[in-house]
Amino acid sequence: MKPVYLGEVWPGCKAYRFGECTVLVERHRKIGWHMSISHPNRYPTWDEIRDARYELVPDDVTMAMLLPPRREYVNLHQNCFHLHEIKE
Repeated sequence: MKPVYLGEVWPGCKAYRFGECTVLVERHRKIGWHMSISHPNRYPTWDEIRDARYELVPDDVTMAMLLPPRREYVNLHQNCFHLHEIKE
């Protein structure tokens, strides 16, 4: 499946339609790559997350889904997952 570019959400953050999912991708100068993937009616599947990651983020980047300390946890969209670059 190929992503459909929807435009720039804010400077440096690009939005894509990836199948039934919406994906936002950006690269922060200090913290690296970030990708969010959401579906309107359910959680994105592992295959959707994996395929979007490998299609939209450079292959040499290691990404992870993280659970921060409870006091820092924010959930603004119930069907959205975030992947963050893990630096060596």
